[in-house]
Amino acid sequence: MGRASRIAISICVAAAASLAQTPTIAYRGVVNAASFVPAGLPGGGIAQRSIFSVFGQNLGPSPGIQQTSFPLQTSFSGVTLTLTRGNTTVAAIPVYVSSSQINAILPSNAPPGIAALQVIRGTSKSNVAAVRVVNATVGIVSAGGAGNGPGVIQNFVSQANQPLNSNASPATPGQVVTMWATGLGPITGSDAAAPPVGTLPTQVEVFVGGASATTLYAGRSGCCSAEDQIVFQVPANAPTGCWVPVYVRTGGNTLSNVVTMAITSDGSPCANSAGPLTATFINGGSLALFSLLRAKIHQDNVVHSTADITTDYHTEVATQEPGGPFVYSPFFSEPPAGSCTVMTEAGDYLLGDPLPWKHTAVAPLDFGQLTLTGPKGSRALAPFTPASYSGPLGSYSTAHGLPGTLYLDPGSYTLTGNGGAAGNFTAQIAIPAPITWTNRDQNGTVNRSNPLTLTWSGAGSQSVAIVGVNVDEPTNSTALFYCIAPAGASSFTVPTAILSALPATRANPLQSRGAIYIGNMPLANAAPLTTSPFNAAAARGIYLTGRTVIFQ
Repeated sequence: MGRASRIAISICVAAAASLAQTPTIAYRGVVNAASFVPAGLPGGGIAQRSIFSVFGQNLGPSPGIQQTSFPLQTSFSGVTLTLTRGNTTVAAIPVYVSSSQINAILPSNAPPGIAALQVIRGTSKSNVAAVRVVNATVGIVSAGGAGNGPGVIQNFVSQANQPLNSNASPATPGQVVTMWATGLGPITGSDAAAPPVGTLPTQVEVFVGGASATTLYAGRSGCCSAEDQIVFQVPANAPTGCWVPVYVRTGGNTLSNVVTMAITSDGSPCANSAGPLTATFINGGSLALFSLLRAKIHQDNVVHSTADITTDYHTEVATQEPGGPFVYSPFFSEPPAGSCTVMTEAGDYLLGDPLPWKHTAVAPLDFGQLTLTGPKGSRALAPFTPASYSGPLGSYSTAHGLPGTLYLDPGSYTLTGNGGAAGNFTAQIAIPAPITWTNRDQNGTVNRSNPLTLTWSGAGSQSVAIVGVNVDEPTNSTALFYCIAPAGASSFTVPTAILSALPATRANPLQSRGAIYIGNMPLANAAPLTTSPFNAAAARGIYLTGRTVIFQ
């Protein structure tokens, strides 16, 4: 090889090495460090004097390192973060830096609005990421670190006794608790100095299971820069349960992420609040949930012609649960009757992106071959993933006039499993008649500033779920609310605080997709299976009735 060739190769290798060390901020990689709400949603801004996370590659050293003393430095371990809006540039304070993640404090004087964030490592500069800077938006710290599930909330017993709230250590109605968060807003002093203690001027409302709580303190923690504490009293009329939703609204219109807390009437461990699977989910063991679903949606918004589309699905989940005081799963951790929760995602729930699964490690159980038998014959169900079997069973649309392929007409069905590690089993599942949504046609447009009341008939003694979802397509972000009406109810009102978590429909409605469904989905309606090989198993037949919606 000639000298010129070796020089050329050396130059290429050096350039590649330099490129490999260039810091890169991931797409949509800047979020509140506690909530992780996507930037495209109403609660996805980054508050002045809050902790935010930057995800990417080559952002800092490996292993990571953390600032541990005051005053905090704006350049740490060779990493600097700048935020620019117009002619104003400020420096964020990195409190933790690693190769894939930076946690930093957004300075109190960061200019509000859309700003450009850049990571500088040595002499290398990252790509620029857009950040929406706001005065205040709260991110509640969760025990699992993902922004949902049990929150980091301490039950106040005495100054020397403040245990973490959990299903093993619930709060009681009327008890004072302390919740950890970030994002209550700026201060007038130095962001680099130890945080001053005191209530901040931000308007703060705390809701527990939909009930308004009395806030006793909302300000800096005093221990850790940009970490906030919100001290409140559990409302006397708050619902009890293992996963009671807790959320904060700031400024009268911006909702935090939704976490949960355990509440019992006497403070005894929470054991069974969400159907026949709760005890095993908390204590550990094998469990399974078999669901057959018919969903019928009326489409009359942003369509050429009105149509009703019906789709049949099956979903089966079986896992070996570890149990524990902070377990959480959107499948098994439903809110108590009379309350609502919210889930957010940097993705599209309506196109099949999954709900946030869980914080605890689980071992999936193999069903083997699944066979479903009903009035229209037998179907062999192919597995979708090792942990969850799901797929369509037929569909029909009134728009095209083609023959339908629907399978799950109301009636009785038998699901059998053979040959899997879970063992052989049989589940009887009944598809009910649909619930009649009596004011469906009056709710094509939903004003998120007003409570939303839905009415229905035909539910009998079943609990009814209300599901609302809106997808913001330009940012590929989704917010979903899930409410449960008490058994026997014929109406439910979704509060404005919950509605405010959903993005408004875009001026070009083709850039948004919103819908509301009602149906008998809650786990309380599931029938326990006593002859299965699982420690706990249940089956449910679901009929959802929905419509497309514009959210104002």
